[in-house]
Amino acid sequence: MILLEHVSKLFQTKNGVIKAVEDVTLHVKQGEIHGVIGYSGAGKSTLIRCVNLLERPTEGKIYIKDKEITRIPNHELREVRKKIGMIFQGFNLLKTATVYDNVAIPLKLLGFHSKEVKARVEKYLSIVGLEDRHFAYPSQLSGGQKQRVAIARALAQEPEILLSDEATSALDPETTDSILDLLLKINRELGITILLITHEMHVIQKICDYVYVMENGRVVEHGTSIDLFTRPTHPTTQKFLNTIAQRRISSNLISQLNLSGQVLRLTFVGESTGKPLLAEVSQKFQVKPNILAANIMELKNGIVGNIVIHLVGKEGDTQASLQYLRSQGVGTEELGGSE
Repeated sequence: MILLEHVSKLFQTKNGVIKAVEDVTLHVKQGEIHGVIGYSGAGKSTLIRCVNLLERPTEGKIYIKDKEITRIPNHELREVRKKIGMIFQGFNLLKTATVYDNVAIPLKLLGFHSKEVKARVEKYLSIVGLEDRHFAYPSQLSGGQKQRVAIARALAQEPEILLSDEATSALDPETTDSILDLLLKINRELGITILLITHEMHVIQKICDYVYVMENGRVVEHGTSIDLFTRPTHPTTQKFLNTIAQRRISSNLISQLNLSGQVLRLTFVGESTGKPLLAEVSQKFQVKPNILAANIMELKNGIVGNIVIHLVGKEGDTQASLQYLRSQGVGTEELGGSE
């Protein structure tokens, strides 16, 4: 559905060339939700604006449904863009227009008949849960309601692809969850492919099938959500995970607790999250696992649990217990304390 091949975007400034995006390749299959995560300045916004050529890449190719849009004339590009909706962090609503008109005006500009405009506006305001707010103005809406209007406006053109540029970063956590639930509903019920950018790991956790981690314009790690939440390899990915999961114990805490022996992080995936494996190892081997921290995370396509333990026992017994845990699908990693 969306394919970027070796895309780069350079900006010429008075201080030299800035590589906003450098040699990025990604592939979003039809019906999937892919997320691009990175800190400010990583190149995320430039990348997503390249997808519909709001920013033309300096190098590389972009395909939408097997059509290379980087080579087509402008009149063909306009037709392609009609099937690509986009929502933004700032909502971009007309302040002097009602909710109804904010959704209707783009359709009118595209030449839709008044009956079709009315039908589409009512349909998509209903889908986003604003069927009773037709005559309200943006100033009368909450942030979440404004974003729902923006989503309805994007959906009213009945796109096959929806691009989301930090659409939840200005919202409180509860409202963010409601918008993410709405995006999941849109993906599931309407079959719309979604590519989003974010700096919030919670967004990735809740709705994404596949993830790309960006830093300094490059994709430094990518994989399924399950892969990245269980086996992150790049320091940037690990830092993001630390914002939502207790994955490390500080060296100061280890010192204060006077812990000798091994401090480990155990990662449980899928069925292993529901098994009493720590109880089993304490019975099978001469070890005592002392739980220091734990959490469980529900991803879109699975469950991941993290437990930080202090494992007390003789070397041979601890190694045997760890081997048993690994045989049960549990990831093990010795922790040396946080940085």
